[in-house]
Amino acid sequence: MIEYLKKIGNEKENLKNLNYKEAFSAHKKVINQKVPDIQIGSFWEVMNIKNSAEEELKGFLDSTRDEINYIDSDEFKPLDLSINYDGKNQTMYVLPAAIFIATGAGAKMVGHGNNKVPFKMGITYHEILNEMGCSYIKDENKILKTLELSGFAFYHQKYYSPKLHELLKKRKEFGLKNYLNTIELFFNPFKTSKILIGASKNTSIHKYMEIAYYMGFNDVFIVKGLEGGIEPCVNKETKLYSNKILGINIYPKNLNIKSSNLKIISVEENAGICLSILKNKKHPLTSWAILTSALLLIAYGKTEDLKEAIDMSEQSLKLNIANEMFEIYKNISNSDKVTV
Repeated sequence: MIEYLKKIGNEKENLKNLNYKEAFSAHKKVINQKVPDIQIGSFWEVMNIKNSAEEELKGFLDSTRDEINYIDSDEFKPLDLSINYDGKNQTMYVLPAAIFIATGAGAKMVGHGNNKVPFKMGITYHEILNEMGCSYIKDENKILKTLELSGFAFYHQKYYSPKLHELLKKRKEFGLKNYLNTIELFFNPFKTSKILIGASKNTSIHKYMEIAYYMGFNDVFIVKGLEGGIEPCVNKETKLYSNKILGINIYPKNLNIKSSNLKIISVEENAGICLSILKNKKHPLTSWAILTSALLLIAYGKTEDLKEAIDMSEQSLKLNIANEMFEIYKNISNSDKVTV
């Protein structure tokens, strides 16, 4: 590791990039924790300062491929919901409800993540799902069963890559964001070809598009949503970027929701709101959940028309299909209840 640190961080005014092979080797050492913690921390810090180049990210990603327990979901061709593992610490979620509104309209989606990941150490949407009565699933067959019957499946990092999960302790000690926050968006543990990525900066969009291509995704959608996630903003236009269709502008018309109404709340409160929405009780945030579901349907490929996607989402709620999909997911997940 010392040779790599010397290359990238030895010249204060001229930080150099690693080539692909060097990046591959360096991250493999990190994954296997074969070097002292101080060197791992130094490597992460220098990478933060200089910002990882695309070739470095490709090397980092390829070095993780044989550390992942993949699930082949090609039969269902789901959409990978690629959301920051460190969660949100400023705003609440409507995504847990929107997922099942969209699956009730015919979408298939998968997610992956971890808990209490730096930098934000925020609340994640799968924590909300668990508070709604769901559980993490370890068994591959049951994970696929939730995808088949409810339209959604989630794979926790503890199960798809124990070695990467073990790095979390060191990441917490380091305390800052590092390149892992970027590459974990593209791990693709379900081996699917569709991805919807949440981006926090416009400058990330081109890089994310290129990395997604490299990792084998054919249908790539990127949205600069609320707090860097995939939920559309409620008081301004949200742009959906894609390699398949012309970019779609999502205008939050008639939502009548203020940003102040979306401030972060407890996991318990957030779960209660999502449950109310799924049960089609009148709630001020239902319109936001429907708009989020419409975005998911477009990225999945059900339609390219926003109005049609909204109509499909409204029907999913009205006919109680969304709640039925959620209940199926909850019941199957609790048949293999595990803790993390």
